[in-house]
Amino acid sequence: MLKVKKIINDAPSSNMYVLFEEGQNNAFLIDVSDVKVLFNELPKDLNIRGLFLTHTHFDHIAGINELVLRFPSCSIYTSKYGEEALYDDRKNFSFYYEHSTIYEGQNVILLSSGDEVQLFSDVMLYVIETPGHCPSCLTYYTDNYIFTGDSYIPDAKVVTKLPYGDKVKAEISMEHILCLAENRIVYAGHDVDKWKSLL
Repeated sequence: MLKVKKIINDAPSSNMYVLFEEGQNNAFLIDVSDVKVLFNELPKDLNIRGLFLTHTHFDHIAGINELVLRFPSCSIYTSKYGEEALYDDRKNFSFYYEHSTIYEGQNVILLSSGDEVQLFSDVMLYVIETPGHCPSCLTYYTDNYIFTGDSYIPDAKVVTKLPYGDKVKAEISMEHILCLAENRIVYAGHDVDKWKSLL
């Protein structure tokens, strides 16, 4: 049975999620920022096989190089625009922070709406493109969970005022997400109280 462990980054404040099954050495990650917090939370024998990015804003990718340094075979899943932003610190906004992040690896796998990724023998991860907050936004879901990044944070408005944001696309994406979220547990990119404090 799939289990989800939520890890809150210290700075910048955002959420990471570890997807795993009891008794399995392999796991998958949704977004990565503060790897010090992540590595402290992970069992030492756990292997991160893949990183699924909900989008490529700095606060969701900041620890990507350190992650791949520790787990060299880890695949990075993102959209076509997401791939561009991984290698461009202006598109991922890290240029405007004190810690510029440009991905140093090559193991990127592109995803788009309708794609499916087998995580475990009985767990499939489904993909839908949900642009608006950012062109790179992807939402992932399983039978029981949905990972929405910043495309949907319960009780918060979707931010579209950043460069490349699109209010119309965000509204369309929200409609799709709300339909999928009806019978699933929602795991968003931020907790609403911390998210509002950032705005």
